[in-house]
Amino acid sequence: MPDLIDPRRTALIAYDVCRRALTPDDPDRRAAMRPTLDAWVRLLAAARSVGVPVIYTTPVSRADGADVVLLPTDLSAETGVPSLTNGIEGTEGAGFPDAIAPRPEDYVYLKRRPSAFYGTGIGELLRMLRRDCVIIGGGATNRGVETSVREAFNQDLSTIVVRECCWSGDAAAQAYSLDRSMKMYARVRHLAQVEAMLHA
Repeated sequence: MPDLIDPRRTALIAYDVCRRALTPDDPDRRAAMRPTLDAWVRLLAAARSVGVPVIYTTPVSRADGADVVLLPTDLSAETGVPSLTNGIEGTEGAGFPDAIAPRPEDYVYLKRRPSAFYGTGIGELLRMLRRDCVIIGGGATNRGVETSVREAFNQDLSTIVVRECCWSGDAAAQAYSLDRSMKMYARVRHLAQVEAMLHA
């Protein structure tokens, strides 16, 4: 099957590309994330140049914690903290870095669970826009991105994961997600390949 993208049937999901993740306060972490931020600048420019709609998500919870997920998972038991944490809705960290900030024509969804689709309305938006192919990247790769990719597969969406636009605090888990598990549900490609596919 040809490795192609039809921009007229494609949307880009910028999964949780918020300031808290891509431009953190810690200078060492910020420097480490700079290549990912630069990759997002390139991907967004490529998508917009061919009219691909851009959909942003940002993971948020209420300031009072009333909607925080407190399930008794194995990871929570091991660490003593919730397995997934969000930013606080309305804070600067839950917004987006200036270099990749949403434009008026883009779509922005607040997200309270790992999947880009659960409780957001993104699935309905894609159907309204008649888009059945999704390009996605973000973090954490092995948690939220993979969860979204699996759900996209269940919704009969064709999905392309952009390696350089993904990140995780667990290098081994990220490698397994990109190199093994997500390949059952999506095409995993390098940024340069996706740029070429968009402009083919």
